Amino acid sequence: MGQSKIKQREGFPPKLIDEWEADDCVNFAVALARLTGWLLHVDWIVKSLPPYDDVSDDKLSPLRVYVQDNREGIFDVRGVKTLVEFQESTIAKRAIKVLTALRINGGVLTRFYSENKLSTLPLRSLPDESKIAQALEAIKANPTYLEAIPQKPQSRIPVHDAARYTFGRCVAYAEAMHELTGLQPVAILGKKFSPLYSATERSSDGYVHSIVVHPDGMGEDAWGIAPIQDIAGRFGAVEFEISSDTHGEVVQNYHRTSSDIYEAELKVARQLIAQYRLESSAALRARPRHPGRPSS
Repeated sequence: MGQSKIKQREGFPPKLIDEWEADDCVNFAVALARLTGWLLHVDWIVKSLPPYDDVSDDKLSPLRVYVQDNREGIFDVRGVKTLVEFQESTIAKRAIKVLTALRINGGVLTRFYSENKLSTLPLRSLPDESKIAQALEAIKANPTYLEAIPQKPQSRIPVHDAARYTFGRCVAYAEAMHELTGLQPVAILGKKFSPLYSATERSSDGYVHSIVVHPDGMGEDAWGIAPIQDIAGRFGAVEFEISSDTHGEVVQNYHRTSSDIYEAELKVARQLIAQYRLESSAALRARPRHPGRPSS
């Protein structure tokens, strides 16, 4: 079946889409995040030119709320798209329209949030439980759409925290995992990147991420256990190396440049791992193999 026909089958009725878009898709996004476990994102209009890192949320204007996985998958009221498709077909057009109407130079900033945090943001429409319930029913009634969304990894760490320890805080998470499990922390060094990531800024050695390695060669980060190739692929690395020495150098660099921040993130990582990673693993080991029968 052609991709266009698949997209049509994934679609929602135009009337529903119009209703959801009138609220910047916030209720649809919350409903979908609850169903899939994936991460809520907001694209904001920034009324200035880069850099945007220090712009507080209250200085931003909402553009759209949607759900994204831990790669380039976007799950929106208008379908399941790649990041590039979504930016070109939806975000760029809407941003140009808004910026033109405001007659300002600016740009688009993407941030991710927990559901609780979403309710505190300066959105045009805050989440509405009745509308979320309606969106849940509409999504459940569209199995083709849901089937097009990849399963979230098995990690029991809250998705917002998993994302936090993917972008910039992975070193602390890997170190905390090493402390609590004894697994070896390593750095992933990209040696060749896919075209989509070719312009991404990175250190000269290609460092992209820190993980721990299991005895069977599998890797693990805040998203859970996966082949190291798959983890590297999330950062666009099609060829890579792993290095415990480089990971150690990154840790030392954090100690030199931002020790207080690093120690705070390390403390939170320990708590998350103890609460969600280790306790859930212990519970699984203690679970009876057969319902109603004690484990041997």
